[in-house]
Amino acid sequence: MKRKLLILFASLVAFATGITPVVLAIWLAYETTVSRAEDNLRSISQTIASETAAILQDIDKGLIALSDIGYDCSPEDVSAMNTMTYDIPEISEMGVMRPDRKLVCTSWGPVAPPVAPEIPEPVNGFRLIGPVEIRLMKRTGLIAIRKWDKGIEIGALIHPSVLIGHMGADLGENGFAVLLRRDDTHPFAWNGNVPEMEMVQSQQEGSDGATQLRARFRDGVERTLFAVELDGFPDIYAVAAASDSWVLRDWTRLALILGAIGAVTSVILVFLVLSLFHRRLSLQGELQQSLQKDEFEINYQPVIDLQTGRCVGAEALISWVQPGGKRVRPDLFIPLAEDTGLIEPMTEWLMRQIRKELGELMEADRSLHIAINLSPVHFESDRILRTSRQIFSKSGIQPDQIIYEITERGLIAEDNVVAREVMSKLRERQSHIALDDFGTGYSSLSYINSFTLDYLKIDKAFVEAIGTDSLTAGLVDSIIDMAKRLELRIIAEGIETREQAEYLREQGADYGQGWYYTKALPVAEFIGFIRRFNHG
Repeated sequence: MKRKLLILFASLVAFATGITPVVLAIWLAYETTVSRAEDNLRSISQTIASETAAILQDIDKGLIALSDIGYDCSPEDVSAMNTMTYDIPEISEMGVMRPDRKLVCTSWGPVAPPVAPEIPEPVNGFRLIGPVEIRLMKRTGLIAIRKWDKGIEIGALIHPSVLIGHMGADLGENGFAVLLRRDDTHPFAWNGNVPEMEMVQSQQEGSDGATQLRARFRDGVERTLFAVELDGFPDIYAVAAASDSWVLRDWTRLALILGAIGAVTSVILVFLVLSLFHRRLSLQGELQQSLQKDEFEINYQPVIDLQTGRCVGAEALISWVQPGGKRVRPDLFIPLAEDTGLIEPMTEWLMRQIRKELGELMEADRSLHIAINLSPVHFESDRILRTSRQIFSKSGIQPDQIIYEITERGLIAEDNVVAREVMSKLRERQSHIALDDFGTGYSSLSYINSFTLDYLKIDKAFVEAIGTDSLTAGLVDSIIDMAKRLELRIIAEGIETREQAEYLREQGADYGQGWYYTKALPVAEFIGFIRRFNHG
């Protein structure tokens, strides 16, 4: 059950790892898309407002230029109005009303008899009216009109489309551009199909003068609107609107692509996780079977006394040899053995094999010692105490011929009471404790203070720096000096050159191991090496 939960959790983590960046990318794309679309709407509404205000101001200037016109419809007045329609293309026609508000003259000539258009009476000054239907001209449009103090009104007929023109045409099927009066949802000029607006739901003032609106429409389409007040015409707003689907059109396509990529990536990661677990579970089963079938072997890495030049023992290194001769790397099966609890029976197999292969040799030469690597798992109980006593008590190997190596990177908790007790019991039997890979972790000094040790093993990374300009080269001297003060013996790993061996010997290191002397050897070759090396 625990394993299934672990697999499920790992699969969920893998899926999240694949999909989370994609979700963030989609969200960022959404924010960018919305922001870009809103900027576009804002820009369109500002452009419409600016250009419409300019048109109305030009028309008003034209009306002002005709302030001296009379209502007798003289040929000069008609000519002046015709000239104005030519100069200002947005004006379709012009007309003059006398104080009784009857149209008496147009840019086409006199109106006989004068008629009274059904348009609101303007106040003095300029005003935009409409749209209104002018039956006389058979036209519907906007009237830009200016009233003078003498009562005469001069007006210009404008088709609504000229105030917006092509602007807003790129706002999509459900988008539009309109001109609205304040507090009025009915446009008087527009571009596009404009549905009836029921109400403004919310609005947000912008620092750039544009007001963002949300409105409800009878066609049910959600739209975003931006309104800008016309400069000089505070009662008129230019509005650009686009549907939310249009706003998000680019994002929708991108989201689909990114979503597909995220889904595929997540599936691949989940597959890899499941494959890894499957491989790990398969490897676990094979490891367990190999223990039962004795498909392991030991290679012995000789340890040399640097002061006397004698071989004084070896580090026992376990190897997994599968059927067919395939070797599994220790960095694969050792962590697996630790995680699955197989490390303890594996270590017990190692000790039995050491007893079998080297028992007679070590009984004959009490100066020889064998180093056995332990993991943090071994210090979670006293099992190692019981099994080591049981195995070695039946051999000629004495407890003081065994060195138990713990690695700093194993991270045994410094407050681990069980670990302290196990180490204490092992040392009471005269066995020795060595701290392996010294200096490569974060707890080297605290380990020395927390646990009673006999040896420090200098990591090969420091040995390799000897004779170089590396910053770590000088650390070897410091480690050796500290070990002497603490009455700890030094074992240097990874010696590959004579210069390194001589330097370590001169600095007072006790023991060394590495390919300068020999690689790790099978038992028969190891025994032969001792005899040749120690007896010439």
